[in-house]
Parts: sequence; structure tokens; C-alpha cells
Amino acid sequence: MKIQKVIGIFLSLALVCGTIQNAEDPPQTHTAAAETITAETAFPFPETAATADEFESTTAGLFSEAENAGESDNPFDKQDDREVPYDASRWVQPKEWNTPAINPRDYQDGIMLFFDKIGLEQEYARGKTQRVYFSIVGATEPVSYVKFHIYYDTRLKVKPNSAGDVLNNGKAFTDFTTGSAMIKEGQLVFYAYSEEAKLLNNSSLFTIDFIVPENAEKGDVYPIGLAYTDDGIVKDTFIKAEPDGAGMLQMTYVFTRGIYNGYIRILGEKPVTSAASTTVNTEEPLRGDVDCSGDISTADAVLLSRITAEDICDEIALTEQNFIAADFDNDGQITIQDTAKLLDFLLEASAS
Repeated sequence: MKIQKVIGIFLSLALVCGTIQNAEDPPQTHTAAAETITAETAFPFPETAATADEFESTTAGLFSEAENAGESDNPFDKQDDREVPYDASRWVQPKEWNTPAINPRDYQDGIMLFFDKIGLEQEYARGKTQRVYFSIVGATEPVSYVKFHIYYDTRLKVKPNSAGDVLNNGKAFTDFTTGSAMIKEGQLVFYAYSEEAKLLNNSSLFTIDFIVPENAEKGDVYPIGLAYTDDGIVKDTFIKAEPDGAGMLQMTYVFTRGIYNGYIRILGEKPVTSAASTTVNTEEPLRGDVDCSGDISTADAVLLSRITAEDICDEIALTEQNFIAADFDNDGQITIQDTAKLLDFLLEASAS
């Protein structure tokens, strides 16, 4: 993939953060996209759901039975204030495809489906409603059937919209029939279908309004994301009604490399509980680790593209550590060349 195209994708991600908002507009910081990647899924819909109408009735009519259909436990509800990276290890290529194992590395484009990563100040976050976006960029193949299971930390509470829906449709599904439901606290399900396969534009797929706990403390992290689930009704999917090779490759890539989970984080550090934890880290940061998370990932490229574009979303205050990490080519300044070289590095790492 040409570096110019990759840069375009990451710059488009930066545009997304301009749409992130709290229902009551508290001060916040946020980063679109996520860090680590992994995989999962199975074939879209059961044999009994051969048409769009049957897909809707089979899916929506049986949501209430899903809790007893053997779904996995909630991997986001550990409540240990850690992110939950997308777990690709659950991916199983659908037997119904009747093809040799598809290698996601054969997908030459850069589709990404990602939740917001949002930072909120404690005094403005407690008890307030925060909207979280799940967005898409870089789709190359049209889809007609989509289903996702969404998991979240149960310290958060979902605020239904005026119609009673737990999710709000995004612009990407304007021409789709959609549905959503809460399977139980901590687990939502979303589906969308169209009689005609459509290419999803770079935009939001859906949003969720969460109520932040009244007792939220500095350093709290509430993870939100996808985990592939076969609920015994309709397996999670992202494909046309009649799958072809290109569509199967895109779906394989999505559920193995293309999904990025998010979180709501309360800014600040948790109270120090021991003298040992007060030690200040004086080591030079890892160049390219712009968000100082401890590793270099696509999230760093997204943040660096925002910085070099003079941050069209919010003011980003760079610490000395952030500056050193963002100066990828070590020339004493942060420019678009740092972004390009960081993307080159990530592409080489993913190809190795």
C-alpha cells in the first residue's frame, strides 16, 4: 500500500475526533483508533435466514434468547482499569465458505473499524453522559449483512435514546435497516442489513451514550469494544449476502486485523499507595511511541498525524517526553516526515 494512501487514511481518522462529543460538553481529550490487534468470527447468518426479511426476524426476534445461547463471558468487565485490546484469536473461518484458509495479509487496503478513546476530567465526568463513536475508514468491498456484539465495563450504564434504542445509527448505515438490543448489562448486539450490498463510506457506524459513574476516580478506565460472538442465532458478520472472494478476504481482515477497541478514561493518576510507586521514570521515551503507552502502534500514527496537521480537533499540549517520541527521525522538530517514517516503520513491521 502506498504511503500516501496510508497517510490519507490516518488523516481521515483525525477528522473523526471532531465529531466526538459529551452530551453536556465537558472538557476532554480523545484519540481515535486503538493499539493492539487480534481476531475472530464465523459465517454471517443461519441457513434459515436466507433473505433480508428472514435475517431481521431471525436476529431481532430472538435477541431475548441469546443470553442462554452459550455466549462468552464479558471480557471487558474485569474492572481493573486496563484497556481490552481486540482479541483476534477467536476468529474461525466459516466452514460454509468452503475455501482454503484465507490469509488476511493478502488484503492490500487499510480498512479500520474503531471505537473512540476518550479522556475526561474527573470533575466534569462524574454522572455525565458521554457519547462514544464506532467508526469505519477504508472499506473497499460493499456489504449487505452486518452484526456485532459490543461489550463494555458494567460500571458504565447505557442511556437509551428517545426511541428506547441502546445504540444510535451512524451515517454509514443511512440506507440500511438496523436494530440493536441489550442482551444483558455489559453486552449489546447490533445488526444492519440492506437488500442491495452497499459500500460503507468513512463515517460512524453507530454511537452509544454511556453514563459515567458518579464515583469515577482519576485513573479509572472503562473499556469498550467488540468481541466475536456466535450466540447460536446469527454469528457476527461483515459481508455481502452472496459472499465472493474479495468480500471474504475483507471480512477475514476485519475480524483479524481491522478492529480497534476503545475506552473512557478519567484523566490523572490513581492515588499513590506506596513509596516505590512515586519513582519518576527518567528513561528516554521510545521514539514513535507518541502516546507513551509503551509500544509503537497505529494509535501513535493517528496522534502524530493530528499533531503535524496542527491538530484540527483540540489543542494538544506536548510534554518533553511526547515531543521526543513524536520526533521519529530525531532531527529536533516534528514534521510530516516524522509521520511518513513512522508509517513506513509500521508497514515494515506488519509485513515481517
